Amino acid sequence: MTENQYILRTAKPSDASAVRDLVREAMVHYREESGIMNDTLESLSESVDSVRDRISRNNCLCLFDGDTPVGTITISRIRTPMKYSFSKKSANFLARYTSCGYISRFAVADSVRKTGLGSRLMDEALLTKEAEDIVLLHTAVSNKNMCEFYYSKGFILVDSENSRGYERGLFALIRQ
Repeated sequence: MTENQYILRTAKPSDASAVRDLVREAMVHYREESGIMNDTLESLSESVDSVRDRISRNNCLCLFDGDTPVGTITISRIRTPMKYSFSKKSANFLARYTSCGYISRFAVADSVRKTGLGSRLMDEALLTKEAEDIVLLHTAVSNKNMCEFYYSKGFILVDSENSRGYERGLFALIRQ
């Protein structure tokens, strides 16, 4: 299938099981590529019910190959960006914003990685109403491929911290 043959749509609660399985598959690869040795990734232990709730409350975009999701990204509107503050540096940065978009559970199936589908998903997420003046996300700083991808999309590294047992960066895309 070519990239244009994948169907982009908002996930439905009935997609929760398949979306959870896709995220788990991708996060196992992400954990290995990041050198994360422990099981601190929340995405690896999400229940179908929690994924269904995330889909219901947020904008969860998926690319489908037939009925099978091969890529997903969730973008949420966050009313209190300061909740992502963990240092004076991040607090000073976030203090300028009263709300933000937040990207989570960005995953592409192993079978279609490096085909441009992740870029397509990110571009679509950044066109949504949730993508405000600033969009935030977290990723492992040790994952050079993901960091380079986010830099290529215009994100900057605001700061990083180690509360989960690995260096986790807060990235921001300023859209003003």
